Amino acid sequence: MLKSKWILFFISSVISFLVTSNAYEASKVGISKERLNKIAPVLEENIQAGRFPGFITAVARKGEVVHYETQGFSDVEKKIPLEKDSIFRIYSMSKPVTGVALMILLEEGKVRLSDPVSLYIPEFATTEVMFINEDGTTSREKLKRQVTIRDLATHTSGIAYSFTAIPQLRKIYSEERLSPYFFIDNFEALQVNGATVVSSGKSFPDVCSFSSALASKAPLMHQPGEKYTYSMGMDVLGCVIERASGMTFDVFLEDKIFKPLRMDDTAFYVPASKLDRFTSLYAYPGDLGRLIPELEGKIPDDLMMIKVDDRSFSPYLKPATLFDGGSGLVSTAEDYLKFAQMLLNGGELSGVRILSRKSVELMSSNLLSEDIVSSDDYIRGAGFGITVGVIEDPGLLGQYGSEGMYFWGGAADTFFWVDPKEELVAVVMTQLLASPWPMRETFSALVYQSIED
Repeated sequence: MLKSKWILFFISSVISFLVTSNAYEASKVGISKERLNKIAPVLEENIQAGRFPGFITAVARKGEVVHYETQGFSDVEKKIPLEKDSIFRIYSMSKPVTGVALMILLEEGKVRLSDPVSLYIPEFATTEVMFINEDGTTSREKLKRQVTIRDLATHTSGIAYSFTAIPQLRKIYSEERLSPYFFIDNFEALQVNGATVVSSGKSFPDVCSFSSALASKAPLMHQPGEKYTYSMGMDVLGCVIERASGMTFDVFLEDKIFKPLRMDDTAFYVPASKLDRFTSLYAYPGDLGRLIPELEGKIPDDLMMIKVDDRSFSPYLKPATLFDGGSGLVSTAEDYLKFAQMLLNGGELSGVRILSRKSVELMSSNLLSEDIVSSDDYIRGAGFGITVGVIEDPGLLGQYGSEGMYFWGGAADTFFWVDPKEELVAVVMTQLLASPWPMRETFSALVYQSIED
């Protein structure tokens, strides 16, 4: 793990990264600026082809920002350009933030990975597991062991998402509205030519009422620790953090992470003062029904991109009460670059320590059992730490990176990674749900091909 000598210095109370071309010293940190400049044309081709609304991309190596590029639009129809400080829905890139919050509580001795979740949410003590009978009917079986915090943090709890659940469980989730996210409940408002498309709300007033309902109204899809199932378990972690810390989850994040790192634009909603910096959300229609089953068959599938949440009328403009750590945050490329650099530095940024080096090491280590990572249900060459994916064998995985690199992305095709061996962090922000385009792999290749030392 890297020591903290690669420290980034704040240049004002808001801006901590030099993002003008004059500040790039790529060659000093083993990056070819000429090769790095290949990123922009490739992304521009995708914007011009109508596949994406726009991009902000950022790369730092050895503590130096070597690339920070803004292209395309915040709102395509209104021709509002993206700016360096544009605000994005980061969806599942909220998860690593929740992971850091959990590690803070581990360091404080307030929780342990082995703790039963029922210590904090009693309803999980009586949760059952769904069993599929030979005739297709379902029954319930008792837990072989309690769901633990480790299970929640590694997607091995047996909780699912609607799009990862088997049909029988998905039906329960739908009937009981068991989601901490915005429900799209006005399909008739959806329009193809750029107008406001949905009205949305959340089914629960706070994350703990959601967590209690999930535990009491829906069975698990499998026994805890048995399989990896991408899930809402990390939203449940938000409730665990609230009850273990005695603080609401948003306040905990603000006090322990955002304020110390000066992540001034990362939150669970967009205040009126920042509305002009918020982005509109788009989707690729052809695959949106997989991500949001409620939309199956309700939208045209012959278009490249449609707007599904107008920035001027988004539910993110209202103050939140349900703080969903699995998907609820908005952020900027600069804020998330600070967060990633803190992790690369071993838990510290500009003299402010968020975590110990050993906590970052644990968070970014594979915590999945050999049975899971060697199964046909998991990607060979990868593991999973505490809320982050981990590369264990880049060759077996078949993608750029290094052993020990860790990463995660969001539903709107945002993505970040931390590569300790290459002393590299990278962030890409866009706003396209259900993207069929391999943009994350393309961006990764463009970054790694620029390394020349």
